[in-house]
Amino acid sequence: MIALSFLLAIPVVMWLAQAAMLRFHQLPLRWQLSSKDAPRSVRIVGRIVTQSALLAVILVYPWVIGDSISAHYGALFPRDATFVHAVQGALLATLILVGLLIIWLAFERIDIDVRQSRRRWIRRLILLVPSAIFGAVVEECVFRGTLQYDLARSGASPGLAIAITSIVFAAAHYVRSVKRRWTIFGHLALGILLSTSFATTQNLWLATGIHAGGIFVILGARPFIRYKGPAWLTGASIFPFAGIPGIVGLAILTTIVLTRYSNP
Repeated sequence: MIALSFLLAIPVVMWLAQAAMLRFHQLPLRWQLSSKDAPRSVRIVGRIVTQSALLAVILVYPWVIGDSISAHYGALFPRDATFVHAVQGALLATLILVGLLIIWLAFERIDIDVRQSRRRWIRRLILLVPSAIFGAVVEECVFRGTLQYDLARSGASPGLAIAITSIVFAAAHYVRSVKRRWTIFGHLALGILLSTSFATTQNLWLATGIHAGGIFVILGARPFIRYKGPAWLTGASIFPFAGIPGIVGLAILTTIVLTRYSNP
C-alpha cells in the first residue's frame, strides 16, 4: 500500500514545517496542527507545504510503480466520450446543492447576507471556476487516482477500496484544527460518492465533475449566505452537505452513479 504510506506521511511533514516556523518565531511547539494566534507566516508556510506534499504524491506515485505521469493520469482522464461525465457530474452536484439552498431559503433556514466587501466577493467569483477545477483535480488525483487505484492494484476488493479511501478522504479534512468535527459524517458520505464514481467508471472524469460542482456552489454561495440552522438540517458554514438532508442528497447521487454509470 504505497499510496497510503505516502498520505500518512503528509501530516508528519506538515507538523515538522509548523514546528520549524514556530521555533523560528521563538514560540512554543504545538502537538496540534493549528496556526491560531500564530504569525501569518506560519499559516502561509503551512499551506505551501501541504499543497507541495499533495502534488509530490501525485507526481511521485506513478514513478514508484514504474509508470510515467502522462501514462498514469492519461488513463485516468481518457481522451474519449467519457469526458462528458465530468459535465454531467458537475450539473448533478449543482442541482442537488442549489435545490437544498432554495428549500432552506424558502423555509427561512438561511439568510441572504453579504458578509464580505464588494472587492473581495468579486475577486472570489472571478476565481471560482479555476479554484473549483484545481481543487477537485488535485484531491481526486490524490485520493482516487493514487490511494484507491493503489488499493485496487494491491488486490483489495472494490468495496474495501471504497471504504478505506472514503475514511482517509474524510479524515484528511480534519488533520488541521477545525471548529467542528461532527461534519466528518458529511465528508465520509461525500468520499463514498466520489470513490463509487471512480469504481464504477474506472476513470476520474465523473468524480472530478461532481467534486468541482460541489466546490463551485459552496464557495460561490458562501459570501452571500448565513446559515441559521439547526446544524442537523443545514450543516454548518461551508459544509451544507454535513446535515441530514445533505447526506441524503449525497446518497441519492451515489444511487444515480451506481445505476447510470456502472461500467460492465
